[in-house]
Amino acid sequence: MCAEPVRWDEPSATWLVSGHEEAAAVLRGVGWSSNPALRPDAPAELREMPPGNLLFSDPPDHTRMRRLLSPAFTPRAVESLRPRIVEIVEAVLTGLDDETDLLREVAHLIPVAVIAELLDVGEDGAELLLELTPPLVRLLEPDADGDAIVAGTAATTDLAMFLAPLIAERRKRPGADFISAMLAVPDGLTEAEVAATCVLLLTAGHETTAGLIAGSVLALLGDPGQIPLLLADPTRAVEELLRVEGPIKRVVRVAVTGHELSGRRIEAGQTVQVLLQDVNRAQGPLDLSRDPLPHLAFGSGIHYCLGQALARMEAVETLPRLFTDFPGMSLTGHRRRDSLTFHALDELHVAGLHRKPT
Repeated sequence: MCAEPVRWDEPSATWLVSGHEEAAAVLRGVGWSSNPALRPDAPAELREMPPGNLLFSDPPDHTRMRRLLSPAFTPRAVESLRPRIVEIVEAVLTGLDDETDLLREVAHLIPVAVIAELLDVGEDGAELLLELTPPLVRLLEPDADGDAIVAGTAATTDLAMFLAPLIAERRKRPGADFISAMLAVPDGLTEAEVAATCVLLLTAGHETTAGLIAGSVLALLGDPGQIPLLLADPTRAVEELLRVEGPIKRVVRVAVTGHELSGRRIEAGQTVQVLLQDVNRAQGPLDLSRDPLPHLAFGSGIHYCLGQALARMEAVETLPRLFTDFPGMSLTGHRRRDSLTFHALDELHVAGLHRKPT
């Protein structure tokens, strides 16, 4: 029996939305806030978090920041990164042992290297990005407590301190990097907003892409008959993988005004969890031969993922290369992450990483 598309969940004291039409209405509608500090059960520490995070902002601040950031993520801008992404993928795959944790050695390294390239922060910056990811990602969990928020805020501060001299330098001597581009926009982002955007790149851009790559590999190793379909049309296959293996399970909104949704009354101040994974998977199991189905893997509305084209490109360039270079790759073990927000792994062990003879 299918669950109701909108239903009250007593343990979490929130509304759960799992119908496609209803989820889209929340994500695209007005009268909803993404600010976690507005939740009725929000820890006091949330109100002390640094401002300027696009993910947690509402209009008009969100509208202004997104308008200033959008030029860096146009299809043309992202396409210009493809040659470098191909080089990064090649470098990462070349250094693999025969047996490895693919999550740690591939899925995490590629998006971090891409972000480090975007920001032009060098190897030290890439290492710091990897180190700071866990506490920053924990902030995106709806059950993050005060300690987690304090740790995440400290990680945000550490990253901001690392970036401060770089931002000052790029303001004096701009380069071709993303930080310089943000600073060059007339009447643009404040330095705090630039730092917050870098934090967002790290959490939303790194963790989610790593989850998509690792989850897709696990799914295909469990259903190897679909691997030729990935190799034949990677772009199409990645859309289906996004639908079924999308890295975000749910997003949270707070009702700013009252709403009627599928016959249920949601009052102002109540919290809604949009179950993206349930919405997407309701359309059927993974089938890379099908025409792409509409999905909400990147959300929708004003918070539609700004970096979606970059995430798609990283997956399209990584997944086929993995299965082409290592046709004998096999799964030796994996461990799922215990997470309300992320459809993610903590480990993905594989063997048979012998390169295909050329």
